[in-house]
Amino acid sequence: MGCLKNFRAYLDERLARLAEAESRLCELQEKLETYYQEIERVREQEFGQLAALLGADRGGLPVDLTAELDRHLDAERQAFDAKVAELRSEHDARVRDAEEERAKSLAAEREIRRKNRDQDAAEEELKARVEDLLGEIDAYNVRIRQMSSGFGFLANFFKVRRLYKVKKRLDQQHRDLAARIEDLRVKWKLAEEEFEHDEQQRKSHWRESMAEAAARQTKIDYLSSARSRIVQRGALERLLYVRRPELAEPASSDPACPRCGQPNPAASHFCRICAERLGEDRPDLDGSLAEMAELNLHFERFGQGMRACQEIIGLVRGLKTGLESFGKSVDDMLHNQSRYNLGPLDVHVPDSSASYGAHFDELADMVVDSAGLSLHPVHFAERIQALVGEVYTEDSIKAYFEAMGEELSAKAEASWG
Repeated sequence: MGCLKNFRAYLDERLARLAEAESRLCELQEKLETYYQEIERVREQEFGQLAALLGADRGGLPVDLTAELDRHLDAERQAFDAKVAELRSEHDARVRDAEEERAKSLAAEREIRRKNRDQDAAEEELKARVEDLLGEIDAYNVRIRQMSSGFGFLANFFKVRRLYKVKKRLDQQHRDLAARIEDLRVKWKLAEEEFEHDEQQRKSHWRESMAEAAARQTKIDYLSSARSRIVQRGALERLLYVRRPELAEPASSDPACPRCGQPNPAASHFCRICAERLGEDRPDLDGSLAEMAELNLHFERFGQGMRACQEIIGLVRGLKTGLESFGKSVDDMLHNQSRYNLGPLDVHVPDSSASYGAHFDELADMVVDSAGLSLHPVHFAERIQALVGEVYTEDSIKAYFEAMGEELSAKAEASWG
């Protein structure tokens, strides 16, 4: 009979295997990065050596090599000039953006000033009308008091009533004018706030555009001052970095690498497993070209191995996170089982999940050999790509966790309700 504790133990055991795989993968990644950086350093040294050899006596170079270099120089000049033209176009576009924002700002400032003058004039006109009305109202108040005093009230009753009606209309006009003045002030306040908000955005856009324009101008200035050197470097990279040698597979009797002990063909300049230099540096043109071609191959291969290692490390860490989260859910169920004195669950790891989880052992065992660097970086990358494409697919990982989740949910519902 299964139980939650056994289920939790299975998760812990799978986590341990993944942690072992992760640890070994990280060791391998560190070694690959170290050798990759070493290859990069030696490659740069060989490049400098070849640059000096190719630049020292162009007339003494093989005709086909000279023609190839000239083609690359033309291509690099065209690419360089196109890049600078693109930067100039971007610079000009940013400057136009900034000028447009500046023009918008000036136009908006003129408009807000015009509105301010119009608002002041309208308010002054309304204030003058208010003053006139107040004078009329005061005059009617005097007349009403005079006609309403003593016995004159009875004689002037109907006239007073008419005066009150006129005064009432004047009072209403006064209130309307006061409301219109207040409305003008509110609208002006809103217009000012909108102007300030828009102005801040315009200034921000202007600053960003000018900063981007300045950055592109700085780059244009640098590129223009270093055009010859950059074109020369680019042409040499085109010439040298595309070369790849035809390396034979080693035989067990071939010389062993002094660092990793793996055999390499006698003609090899660098170890195919760890890229250790296997002989003295050749300073001549033919030797340097051959060494550069081999370094390019190793550079590419170790790059593939590093990328594959990074990919599988990310996948392993994702699986670990999934198992840890799943384990917390099981821990919660164990806690509730103990707290509420619930009955035991007859729960088992589904066969499909157990079968899939066995791949974690395969991965951990595979990395054991790789971590010792007896596996070629490209072969390692190919095996990793096969695993990711065939075993560690999104659907397979999802099915692995879903099957276990459904097992726990079904048994808990059946036993605990």
